[in-house]
Amino acid sequence: MTADTMSTTAREPEYGARRLIHRPTSWEHYLLDAPGSGEEHFVLAGSLPAGHPLPDGGPGRFHEPQHLAGELREIGEFVAHQYFGVPRERLGAFSRLVLAVTDVAAWRVVGPRPPRVTTCLAVRPRPAAGRVPRGLGFDVEVSVGDVPGCTGEGELLFPAPAQQRGRIAYGRRAVRAARAREAAPEDAVLPVAPGEVGRRSPAAVLLGEPALSAQGRLTTWVLPRAGWPAADAPGDGAADGLLLEALRQASVLTAGRAFGYDAALALVADWDVRFRGPAQAGPPVRCVAVPGLLDKDADGRPSVPVTLTLTQRQRTVAQARTRVVQDL
Repeated sequence: MTADTMSTTAREPEYGARRLIHRPTSWEHYLLDAPGSGEEHFVLAGSLPAGHPLPDGGPGRFHEPQHLAGELREIGEFVAHQYFGVPRERLGAFSRLVLAVTDVAAWRVVGPRPPRVTTCLAVRPRPAAGRVPRGLGFDVEVSVGDVPGCTGEGELLFPAPAQQRGRIAYGRRAVRAARAREAAPEDAVLPVAPGEVGRRSPAAVLLGEPALSAQGRLTTWVLPRAGWPAADAPGDGAADGLLLEALRQASVLTAGRAFGYDAALALVADWDVRFRGPAQAGPPVRCVAVPGLLDKDADGRPSVPVTLTLTQRQRTVAQARTRVVQDL
């Protein structure tokens, strides 16, 4: 991927052609041929990603904003390598991602083609002991067509390969040590009905039938699937996508079981996800979701917050707070 103030880059078919434009606040690093040290601004124009990590997992009523995560990670890696001097062998891994839908109607599916989106990014290096930043923080504003549709922020970390190997080894030891302390499902896990998580095909379901407490706490297991939990490597876009899809499905399922939401009309409008470390291949992943109080959004739609935790052998993989709206 290359970019400058007037670059156009052809991407994979599911993305279409997109243009990444650098809007420098200073030309200093061009004149000195030095990595940037302050905030840099970029604009990405193109179509909303239409691909999905699951079969038959494409949009129903909505284009889903979590699809932006893979795009933001990819752009973050490119910007880190191209503009901030991060070595190319260092891949990015989210530590936090926040997305907030500002116009639900803008995300409705209209017509056979994905809409054009414009993503404005302000990117800042996170300081480290040396000249190479340990990560990047970013703010994002997304317009769908001409409508402001989403705002967000996040952080990508770029650990050195040796540091990453150390984290992986520690995670494996922790998984082995905890095997006796957290039970796996005793019986075969039956998947929930696709319609309960807003999907059409059983092949797109990531969650097993949950247990629901009297207080509304939902506990379930993530169904095994090739590609996730998997990747010991950071920066795995497919793993990111599956993790966010598991959180989306759990949020929608919780809203349906607790408050009778129609999953086909449900949109996860707010995301605040903290990534605690990659899941390991093999051991099962447990999901706990707790609904908050039912309320209404600014346009009068039913709105419910959900708090979620994904764990694997008592080790937290991700924690999230989401908000699910019902688009009646």
